[in-house]
This record gives sequence, structure tokens and C-alpha cells, in this order.
Amino acid sequence: MIFSKRRAIGVFLTKTYAVFDDAVFRALEREGKRLNYDIVVFMTVGYNLTQSEYDLQEKNIFRFAAIDRLDGLIVVPDSYNEGEFRDLLYGVIRRAKCPVVAVRFDDAALDCVYTDEHQAIRPVVRHLIEHHGLKRIRMQAGFVGHDASDLRIEAFKQEMAAHGLPVPEGAICHGNMWSNCGEIAYEAFFSDPQNLPEAVVCANDHMAVGLMRTLRSHGLRVPEDVIVTGFDNVARLGVEMPSLTTIQPDFDGMVVRAMEQLDRRIRAGGARQEQTRIALPGQFVLGESCGCGRRPADFYRQVSQYAMGLLEQENDSDALLNNMSIEVGGCDDLAELHSVLIGSRVASPIVRDYYLCLFGEPGALMQESGEKACLVHAIRDHRDCGMPMIAFDRSRLLPPMAERLDEPQMLFLKLLHQKGRNFGYSVLQYDPGRGPSRAYVPSNALISIALENIYRREELMRLYEERRLSSITDMLTGLMNRRGLLEKLQPQWFEMTGRQVAFVCVDMDRLKQINDTYGHAAGDFAIALVGRAIQAALPPEAAAARIGGDEFVVFLPSAGNGEADAFTDAFARALERLNREEDRSFTVSASTGYVVRRLSGMDTIADCVHESDRQMYRMKRERHESRE
Repeated sequence: MIFSKRRAIGVFLTKTYAVFDDAVFRALEREGKRLNYDIVVFMTVGYNLTQSEYDLQEKNIFRFAAIDRLDGLIVVPDSYNEGEFRDLLYGVIRRAKCPVVAVRFDDAALDCVYTDEHQAIRPVVRHLIEHHGLKRIRMQAGFVGHDASDLRIEAFKQEMAAHGLPVPEGAICHGNMWSNCGEIAYEAFFSDPQNLPEAVVCANDHMAVGLMRTLRSHGLRVPEDVIVTGFDNVARLGVEMPSLTTIQPDFDGMVVRAMEQLDRRIRAGGARQEQTRIALPGQFVLGESCGCGRRPADFYRQVSQYAMGLLEQENDSDALLNNMSIEVGGCDDLAELHSVLIGSRVASPIVRDYYLCLFGEPGALMQESGEKACLVHAIRDHRDCGMPMIAFDRSRLLPPMAERLDEPQMLFLKLLHQKGRNFGYSVLQYDPGRGPSRAYVPSNALISIALENIYRREELMRLYEERRLSSITDMLTGLMNRRGLLEKLQPQWFEMTGRQVAFVCVDMDRLKQINDTYGHAAGDFAIALVGRAIQAALPPEAAAARIGGDEFVVFLPSAGNGEADAFTDAFARALERLNREEDRSFTVSASTGYVVRRLSGMDTIADCVHESDRQMYRMKRERHESRE
């Protein structure tokens, strides 16, 4: 389970249409509370007619979802119309060890609750034939391969055959389950004036309304010239058109029966049993599109109130999304993004809890590989909980602080991704009785864009820092180069006025002899060995650089002769130890010299380095003379 105190059910549903989604979410919330389950809805956006990179990245939800931690699954397979989405969903179902129930989909291999498509559309066809006495009935179906549409075609054919009516070639045309395909049906059915249909049965209400609008534009009246019927009973759809004679599926009943069946399976320990398939009848609804129904007297008042409320919500969402799009575009880091999210309340005032989780750990965020996630932003009960930066096992989806012990939760989870990169995910809980608004998907997309910008900026900063470090670092020894030493000391140089400092110059002995005798690789080794000895002897606050081929300089802040002598002694011991450990056929040696100076405002770094270099050569010359 995701949390420790309550069982959790995962729901796989891609964005379909508001009537179905709203009914499902309301029923899930109600039944989750009644049966004491946490509900996690794994939301995706993937359409049959669009194959954008965003749609394709949504498929990662099936790989991400922590199936092993869930106690049960509810899936809506026919909402995943695009083929690979469906295949990936079934991959989740196959690897699930917990019970699975499908909603709105008939599959003999699963427990499922669905509309009896073999019967549901038949009352409409029967009404047209028996009540209206029609014979020339045509059907506009959805796209080829749409499960529900294909079953409705078969039921249409069966009911026509049961009344001895033929279904001639061309009596069925395919649309796209949306209202923009009215011209397709018009061209298919109304191009022959000698064979005009008496009625067109549409596979859903959206196509029915689209067809009625197209017919009106061509001067045809519904129902006087032709009857049009739908399926789904989408309220307030096409209010300027006649109300539809249609079928209303029992979406609420499907979810209730699915939750009850899943609860039985979970309580039985998920034992293998014969699959339970529950087919629910649809409700036949008479409308004006066949001439038999009438709208309620206060219909337009209801529609007006609904439309005004919807317009208000849309205006609020549009304003919030517009402001959010401007603000997230300027976010340079996660702290700024946190401020934007607090200000916008994630583009919806009805969001009760909001958690932004990024893959990786606090020091390495937005790294998809690995098992960790980090909670970087939290709103709970509409209050800003700051940036917790809590790392946790991402298979748990949320850290323990997000758990509610007093009531079941209904959480909506959506991945955050952009151009092939998966940054993490957002988890939302809405106020009771509320679900995702129209701002839910676009606000997640805006957050993903902001994370992409932050990721790119951090990558550029990292690359810049790498380039900067390479420009101030001596690659052979790992010490700073001359430029690096100047960059380190110059910002604080004049602040050190009046302070006593030491500069130690180190010069390797016999580099040319080593190069000539053993080769340049040996010479490079000898230079690197001197660098290692300097690093071994270097005090914590000191700085060292290679400033020439075999010349080094060490800066000792707040140092006098004693500190300079201590460093040169430590360097000599370190070099002697390294020579023994390496045991080469040659010995690496170096000369040192230093200058101790109380800085005045007139001293320069170059002057001090030059003076220490001069002292080093003096000491080197004296040592050479003493040997002679």
C-alpha cells in the first residue's frame, strides 16, 4: 500500500470527456469514503487523433506507477483509444498482483462492469421502427476500432435484422466521436436525393449535435425532415439544437458496482476466482430530435445558470493560467517556482492539497534514474507548507507527512515531463465534491515547461562552472594556474592591507635532465609529484598554483617566517615520502624560497610572486655554491 494506515486503490483513466469523468470522480470519492480506501487516479492525456511528443511521454505513467504497493486497480481501457496506450495498460494489468476491475469495458479476462452495448442502443432503433414506422435508417459510427462504437454498430445491425430491415452498403459511415465530423455523415447519407435517410443513429451525442448543425446549414430540419439520435445523454450539449433522443449510460452505477466488486476481491485476499462480468442497462431518453420528447419548462433557465457558472470558472481559469504562464517563464530556480505556485494555488482555488515531487534527492533533483523522489513544494488544507525537501522512496508516491489519518484521500497524480525528460509528478487533492478543473492539464504543462527551463539553466550553469574551472586549473597537477590564483586573491587583496602574508615559490630541480633521459612522460610525472607534495603540505586557508613549466607559488595568509618555514619543511617531507612510495629510477627534488611581507596598499600580487621567485633562486644558488 502507499500509506501505512489505509488500503489504496489505483485508477487508470485517460482524459475523456467531462460528463463521464465528473461522474466517475464523484462516485470514486463517495465510495472510497464509504469503503475506507485511499484513491489514487493516475491521469494521462493521450488522444487517438493526436500523436504529439507530449501525448507519447504520457505513456511513462505505466512504467512509473507503483503497482506492487496498491491493493486494487480500477481501469478504464476504452478511454485509451490509441493502440499502444491500451497495450501498456494491459501490461500493468498483467503484472498486477492485486485484484483488477474494468469499468465501461467488457473483457472476459477481467472482472468488469459495463454498459450492455449489445442492448443499449437497440431501444433507440426499436423506437424509430416501431413508433415512427421508419425503414431508411442510417448510422454514424465512431472511428474504426473504437470498442463501444463497434459494439453499437453490431447492435444496430441486429435490431434492424430483427425487424426484417436491410442495412445496405453505405448505411454506416465512420466519424471521430466528436462534433466536427457532421459533413462526413452529410456527404455519406444526403448526397443522393432519391435515397435520403429518414433517421440517422449516431454513436454518441457529440456526433449527433455536429450532424444536426450541419443539416441546418444545408436547410434540413430535425425532426421534420430527418430524425437524429445520440448516445450518452450529455446534458446541455447543443442547446440551440433540438434535445436529443438518446441513451444515458449508468456511469455512477458502474463505479459503485466496480468498487463493491473490488472490495470483495480485496477482502477475500485476491484469491483466483471466476471472473465477474456485470452488464448494466442504459436508460432510454426521449428528446425533441425524434419529436417525442420535450424539454422541461425551466430548461433554458437551468442552462443559463450552468453556462454562467461555467463561464465564470473558465474566465477564472484563463486568467490564472495566463498569469501563471507569464510568471513560470521567469522562474530561475525551484524557490521562485514555489512562490508562483503559492500565488496561483496551482491555477485553481479549489485545490485543497498540492504536492510537487521531483525525481532524485535534494542534491541531485530531476534525475529520473534511481528509486528516490523529493517533495519540493507542499500545500495542505490551502496553506503553504513551504519547500520540505524531503527525500522518500518514490514507489510510495508521497512521504508520510502527506497522509491523512482522519479520512480517506482521493488523489490525482500526473507526470511532469517535457521533450523526452521526466522531471517528477504532481499530486493534487481537491475540496470535497470537487475534481480536476479545465486548468488541471494546462497548469501541469506550464509547470513542466518551468522545470525544463530550470533544468536547462542549471545545466548551463554546470557547464559554465566546468569550463570556468578548467580555465583556472592546471590539468597536470590539479592545482590552480596563474589565472586561477589571481582570480582567487584579487577580490580580497586590498582587504588584506596591513596583514602579514607569505609567498613561497617552488621550483623543480633538473626537469630538463629528466626529460632528456627518461622522456617527457617522466617529466610530466615529476611535475605532478611536486604538485602532490604541495597539496599534502598545504594548510587549510592557503592557495597554491602552477605558474610556469616547473614553477609553483604558494600563498599563506596571516603568515610569518615560522609558518613559511613550516610549510617548506612539510613540503620537503611530503616530497621525500612520495619519492619512496613511487620508487622510480630518478628522484624528484625542488627548491623553495619565500618572502614575508606586511601588505601595504601599494603591494601587488605580481610583486610578491616576483620577490618570492627571486628569493627562491637566491637560495637555490646558495645551495649550489655550498655543494661546490
